[in-house]
Amino acid sequence: MKSPNAFSALLDIYISPSKAFNGVEHAKGWSWLAFIVMSLVSMASIYIFYSTVDMQFLINEQVAASTIDATIGEQKMIRQSIEQNAEGQIWFGLFGGVIALAIMNALMALYYMLVAKQDPESEHSYGAWYGFATWTIMPVVISSLGTIALVLSASTDQISQQAVFSYASINQLIIGLEVGHPFYSLLESINLFSFWSIALGMIGLKCWTNFSTNKALLFSALPSIIIFGIWAIIAAS
Repeated sequence: MKSPNAFSALLDIYISPSKAFNGVEHAKGWSWLAFIVMSLVSMASIYIFYSTVDMQFLINEQVAASTIDATIGEQKMIRQSIEQNAEGQIWFGLFGGVIALAIMNALMALYYMLVAKQDPESEHSYGAWYGFATWTIMPVVISSLGTIALVLSASTDQISQQAVFSYASINQLIIGLEVGHPFYSLLESINLFSFWSIALGMIGLKCWTNFSTNKALLFSALPSIIIFGIWAIIAAS
């Protein structure tokens, strides 16, 4: 079974991922549609947040997070810097986020292309793997929609940036570490959507290669294991 068209694949990636990956494998242009949808929804979440939030509250929150161990003089400098760049934050968020997605996809495409060489029958191009990588991070759409819902349903404009953009993080859902803890940033970066993307990567690799389930899961999870493992070692040192 495979998705008959790109629009069906946009739905199937959430409810029947194997159909989406089977459809995408030899299709032309489907992945660009996925990337555009993901980028637009992500940009919408950022725009709605910055259009709604009390900027002075946001600045105070950012200053507090950046000056935990700073001297009074350093705190003043940090505040001044954040205030000067406050208006540019929305533009950096809008376009920086899309650029970051494109770069991350480029790196993951190279990774998938290299690990797929363990399957002698796999002959997909780098471009195909770039599209593959795009579909594995489609949970970004759901994450962004969640952010939009949280912002629009807030009863005040004093909205915590971390609370609405990292609402599905392990830290916010389970651990509850405060800003300044060595493992705070790490646990804020690991979220439910990270695991969802790993699962999609596993399913996709099984569809595009002859890998076993365990092998596909290992290769899908390996980049995250390495990145977060190194991060944890640094945080603990």
